[in-house]
Amino acid sequence: MLKKFFRPSSHDHGFTLVEMIGVLAIIAILIALLLPKVFQLIASANARSLAAAVRTYETALTRYFADVGSLYPLNATGVPTAEATGNSATAISLAARITLDSTDPLNTGANQWIRFRGPYAEKFNSANAPGIGATILMPTAPAVALATATTGTNIGWDLKGNDGNSDLATGAQVAYLQITGVALGDAEEIDGILDPGIGATAAERQLRGRVKYDTATSQLFIYLAHR
Repeated sequence: MLKKFFRPSSHDHGFTLVEMIGVLAIIAILIALLLPKVFQLIASANARSLAAAVRTYETALTRYFADVGSLYPLNATGVPTAEATGNSATAISLAARITLDSTDPLNTGANQWIRFRGPYAEKFNSANAPGIGATILMPTAPAVALATATTGTNIGWDLKGNDGNSDLATGAQVAYLQITGVALGDAEEIDGILDPGIGATAAERQLRGRVKYDTATSQLFIYLAHR
């Protein structure tokens, strides 16, 4: 039987160097076009995670206030007391109190403790911010004087978003989130979710509404509740 031999075509040797360079160039262009979109989607997803956590904490504080009659955490004697660290590792912080079971030995049964019906939230871990940032705190403190100009870090929020001055009554109990290690782009993402339409300029958006951003320290300050 005769065997037929075929001369291999030039294509059987694979891609030429020029073809490989062309393919790599196309891949590089596609990556350059798609990478910003990927990062934007990740940032949006992280912002949505934080926004969901904020709503969870708001609900927890509503329930806590309904029972205890205060936004301040209860001290050992059952007296609501401002606590500035907001660190969940600190037992007397609001972050720790809202996750405390009512049967825990820390519940002494004295004064307001008798009305405590926790836990009000499943978890709060200050060392692990949900979605955005490095750490998350839930401090409680009295508000600055009404109509004081809001800054990145003071205890005042322009909730109406109309003039840059605090709308909270002087000395009101305020519970808020303080989130460290937040990039400007991430701050803008969460601001767009929680404060849509507030602020005509970047500077106004950073200081008006529920979300404030301190560019000097890369921290977010998110209003939760006041009374």
